[in-house]
Amino acid sequence: MAAALPLRNLEDEVLCSICLDYLKEPVTIDCGHVFCYSCIIKVCECSGQPLYCSLCKTAFKKENIRHVWQMASLVENIWRMKIDQDRQPREDRPPEKRTEKLCGRHLEKLHYYCKDDQQILCVMCRESPEHKHHAAVLLEKAAKPYRGKILNHLKILKADRDRIQNFQSTREDEIQTLLTELQNHRQSIVSVFEQGHQFLREKEQYLLDLLVGLEQELIEGRSSHSTRGSEEVVRLGTLISELEKKVRQPALELLQDTSDIISRYPRKKFWIEKPIISPAVKKRAEEFSDKILILEKGLRGFHGKLTRDLEYKTMRVILNAQTANGYLLVSPDGKSVILTDLWMNRCQHWQQFDPEPGVLGSQGFTWGKVCWEVKVDRIWWREEEEEEVAKHRGAVFGGVLGITDAHSSGFRNESEELEEQWAQEDGMWSKFCLVVGVARESVERRGSLTFTPEEGFWTLQLSSAGVWIRTGPEPFQVLSYCPRQIGIALDYDGGKVTFTNARTQEFIYEFSSSFTGRIFPFLLVNCMRSRLTLKP
Repeated sequence: MAAALPLRNLEDEVLCSICLDYLKEPVTIDCGHVFCYSCIIKVCECSGQPLYCSLCKTAFKKENIRHVWQMASLVENIWRMKIDQDRQPREDRPPEKRTEKLCGRHLEKLHYYCKDDQQILCVMCRESPEHKHHAAVLLEKAAKPYRGKILNHLKILKADRDRIQNFQSTREDEIQTLLTELQNHRQSIVSVFEQGHQFLREKEQYLLDLLVGLEQELIEGRSSHSTRGSEEVVRLGTLISELEKKVRQPALELLQDTSDIISRYPRKKFWIEKPIISPAVKKRAEEFSDKILILEKGLRGFHGKLTRDLEYKTMRVILNAQTANGYLLVSPDGKSVILTDLWMNRCQHWQQFDPEPGVLGSQGFTWGKVCWEVKVDRIWWREEEEEEVAKHRGAVFGGVLGITDAHSSGFRNESEELEEQWAQEDGMWSKFCLVVGVARESVERRGSLTFTPEEGFWTLQLSSAGVWIRTGPEPFQVLSYCPRQIGIALDYDGGKVTFTNARTQEFIYEFSSSFTGRIFPFLLVNCMRSRLTLKP
């Protein structure tokens, strides 16, 4: 270690300040500084007159350049000392030398890079015959363009990293915001349901208190009537015993007291002829029964509406006029359909139902839970509308005729009477004149149709007498009246079609099946006095 430091100092003294390598053929100039002969000649050839020393800037003349042979001998000796030191065992070398990479051939430090052979060279390799005439530059100069390429690529990679980090940060903020929002939703759900539970508990307690009050009145009344009855039975038993003794007396004793025996032993009109339960209590009990019916109906409606609104997506269904039977008139907005006595389409389309007056929706479903409603109206045409239709007989439907609002010219709604009254009107509808539900896209559209799941139909069949469904050869009735508004809920993945009374949320019927292909809304109108309207 002590010997390495003086050698390093001597090595610094024999380096050329131009090529930064050991002096080769050392020469001196007018100022006394020493350079490699080849290096100073290159300076002289590249520079103009006068010439200046690269170290002290003193002017010199080319003809005054002299060789310093003693310096050449000194450089050689120092170089040999360095080789001997490098050949020492690795564990005996200084720590800073152990990590240096040396030329495997000459054990010299690597200073140059041969561009021709793309090899790293030491001083001796550079002067060797195989590299002497090659373009060799210092390692730092050779590494500069590669370092530049690396820096440029590094810049690109850092930019990519920054973009990714910004993207992650942005997405993390979005996710955190959404998580916070969901947490707020969680708290809202808990709060809303707690309020709902509290409301239901209060109403439950209210009804139970009413029930307890009625029971208490009935129990107290029963106890009072029982007590009074027992007392009257005892009194009557006493009177009966006295009269039985009286009737057994001899005639002499009996006739000694001829006063009115009946008046002496009166018969009291007992309360048994009066109602045991007071009319007020009976009325309250009947009102309580009505409250229970209202509770059950309200809970069914609440359950159905909440299930539909939370689990199902309400769809805006539009009818596909190209699938409509030629006698059907679809409104311009695709929301309503009626049956006419005129053929509305000039040419028959391959998608049409014929002869059945059916029509499909324009959008089919292959996944998810969706719902919509169908409003059922009974209408009639006025004479001027019939004349207007006659003018367009045989024309292709393209918005010339339209379905107007229920209160506009052309159609008239029935008043908002109870739905059950529909069934009481005779001769208004034919049997199964309306069909609502869903159908598979591939259903048969020519000839008579059988509205069964096997044929690809999941529907309700409506008439003035009620609602029927068909799962086999014969239909069977599920309602004794026809609802004014029917809710249809399709759960494609769950294989269910559920029908409800959309006004009361009363359950009507549910089909369970396994769907394949696209499922479309389906309507059929086979009655001149009816109209079906999709909602919303």
